[in-house]
Amino acid sequence: MPEGQPITRRAFLRRASVAAGVLALRLAPVPALGLSVPRTLTAERALGRVAGTSIVVDPQFPVDYLGVSWERGGAPFVRFLADGRWSPWAQVHEDEIPSMGGRTWSALVPADHASAYQIRGENTGVRAFAINTTDGPRSLMWQQPEAQASHILQPPIVTRAQWGADESLRCNPDGTPKFSWSFYPTGKLIVHHTVTANNDPDPAATVRAIYVYHVQGRGFIDIAYNFLIDASGTIYKGRYSGPNGTCSSDSPTGEDPLGRGVTGAHTGGWNSGTMGIAILGTYTSTPITPPARAALVEHLAWESERHFLDPLATTTFTNPASGTTRTAPNVSGHRDWTATQCPGGALYAQLPAIRQEVAARVGQIGAPDTKPPRISAIEARKIRRRRAIIRWRTREPATGQVRYWEPGHRRRTTPLDQSLQKGHKVPIRRLAPDTEYRYVVLSRDAAGNLAKSRVKRFATEG
Repeated sequence: MPEGQPITRRAFLRRASVAAGVLALRLAPVPALGLSVPRTLTAERALGRVAGTSIVVDPQFPVDYLGVSWERGGAPFVRFLADGRWSPWAQVHEDEIPSMGGRTWSALVPADHASAYQIRGENTGVRAFAINTTDGPRSLMWQQPEAQASHILQPPIVTRAQWGADESLRCNPDGTPKFSWSFYPTGKLIVHHTVTANNDPDPAATVRAIYVYHVQGRGFIDIAYNFLIDASGTIYKGRYSGPNGTCSSDSPTGEDPLGRGVTGAHTGGWNSGTMGIAILGTYTSTPITPPARAALVEHLAWESERHFLDPLATTTFTNPASGTTRTAPNVSGHRDWTATQCPGGALYAQLPAIRQEVAARVGQIGAPDTKPPRISAIEARKIRRRRAIIRWRTREPATGQVRYWEPGHRRRTTPLDQSLQKGHKVPIRRLAPDTEYRYVVLSRDAAGNLAKSRVKRFATEG
């Protein structure tokens, strides 16, 4: 057939069949025509001041997720219209990634293909960001099946192209990126949850929703996390890590050729030199699934071995971009770094055992660490009529908490200081004047081992 002449469907199928046979004999994957992932649909609406209930907003497509931001006021409520019925009002939760610039951002709220939404509250500067990642137009594209490797050091991942990242959000029409990014040696591994729905039926669509929310809604240059994991244990590549100046040369490791990790936006003030991995879902009271946990352990083990990190150690980290320092576990939760509930109480409680599993996976320990931290130098200081400060030290970095009581009365406990440190100072307030109190101090190390002191005493002023 002459060059440039249109090919008929029959000729195309005949040639494809012959080509497939030749490639099969060479044991090479066969490209095939398929549909791309749906293009993500978004609609941002500035609602300004909301005093009571907002207008009904119809974004002109079914809503999968809604993000809300505001300047002043408490967390507002949202409801959705689906099949002619309104859902109950539900208060939004703040996003686990800290807000900046005087604006507070919600976590993404699942909308289950709603046709419209409303917002209720007493807020100023309200904006809503509707997202659909499942119904946008698709295009025909060639898909190259992956060859199976016999030895994989890094756990298998779903690439950005495979989960459907719209690179035009980051890049100009001429194929150049809109921004630049930085790389630093990886010194800490930080675990998050995304505060989205559990039992997600379409996690890839949720990853796309988080991506577009972070870029178009929150103004990040890319998705905040370096990697994400769904409930089935599938790992998704997060932030683009190809060379600066490129848009389609992503590295699966999240690193540059020198092994330095790309800087994300997952932990405010501590993004440079850290790797952020998020479990899709909300884990305040529900533990992560066994497949997600296994994938998390495998990825953390790979990262730990690759960057010579002891998964059981707590060390002082210096931010390579700002020079600020903080002592935290090498495998830590988001709340070890900033004031947040992330990665949820249930997942955070699993981290000590996860560290042990990671350490066993990389062959660094023969037996679990079961020795609690040693407590010393306990003293009550600055005792007044209604308050006192309890100070003590631990041999290794640990949490801090005080349990105190009047003889014959119920015992009370101070809020847990979750920052891991050796020097502890815990205030006790609302005490009774001229009263004798008894107390013990409690500290738990990164491996989860709890130490409790002997009973001590102090008396408030009369």
